Amino acid sequence: MTKPKISIRPLEARDRAGWDGMWAGYLAFYKTELWPEVSDDTFERILSGVLIGIVAVDENDAPLGFAHALLHQGTWSPKLLCYLEDLYVREEARGRGVGRALIEALADRGRNEGWLRLYWQTARDNETAQKLYDKLAARTDWLRYDLDL
Repeated sequence: MTKPKISIRPLEARDRAGWDGMWAGYLAFYKTELWPEVSDDTFERILSGVLIGIVAVDENDAPLGFAHALLHQGTWSPKLLCYLEDLYVREEARGRGVGRALIEALADRGRNEGWLRLYWQTARDNETAQKLYDKLAARTDWLRYDLDL
């Protein structure tokens, strides 16, 4: 199968239908459901610029995957940090460099804007994603704890 030409651009309002399908796939992968209002709010925050949302598209502008990220300040540097919260590639586009292209697009933006770091996490059993992540970044020894409020 031919490798598609991949372009990365900001998510736009016209991407909503494609994003909805990918978002549903992402939530299904993590075996979770959200109220439609939560998904609507997420997409609106992307469009407003509160969250970073980028989409990988093929030569016909068909969506292949997305990344959502959040810029924030930290205590150890005046430079911004970027947390890559969601990364998803359509099943039929996996293994073609889409995930790498999305991460590299965020990293390029961060270098251009002077961010300190781009970071993310994944499930311990998501070995497929870890194969890519181990090529792109240093795995840390930190553990995550959640206190739901």
